[in-house]
Amino acid sequence: WSSDVCSSDLIAQKEVEHLEELVNNVLVFAKPMEPKIESVDIAKVLEQAAALSEQIIQDKKINVTLDTQDVPAVNVDVAMITDAFVNIIRNAVEAMEEGGLIHIYARSIGSRPPSVLVVVEDDGCGIDDADMPHLYNPFFTKKKYGTGLGLSQVLKIVEVHQGKLEIISEKGKGTKVCVTLPCTK
Repeated sequence: WSSDVCSSDLIAQKEVEHLEELVNNVLVFAKPMEPKIESVDIAKVLEQAAALSEQIIQDKKINVTLDTQDVPAVNVDVAMITDAFVNIIRNAVEAMEEGGLIHIYARSIGSRPPSVLVVVEDDGCGIDDADMPHLYNPFFTKKKYGTGLGLSQVLKIVEVHQGKLEIISEKGKGTKVCVTLPCTK
């Protein structure tokens, strides 16, 4: 009897946490975004995003490599872009088995306008072709406790920065999330 009570309390607590996350995500998604643009080193942003994801990374024993040498500064709102990359990294971790690998790298691309391409690549389960068109739809998720707002928020943040977001994935072979951001002029 007592284990049933503990079990239902735990389920109730999980549901409350899930609802809180859902409400927070809806509020973030619904409010207009006014980015505070500044010139920043994308390497520091990516290091911060990885640090904020440290617990989930450690829990699944995921190896993360970061390669951001000689990348020019980008014009972004640090908090918004950090949130976007935390979301991308967490999605990657959740799509992988224990001991997987995430490779994050940034490169300077193009000259008109100059931009930085950031790629978060994982060796996880990949995405079904049938799901690809729905990835940015609010509330679309395949996760048990997901809200489905993560990638729609990431897209909104990237677009507010005049950037581009592309997802390349093959079922069973992992995913690459590519974010292009404008450089400091």
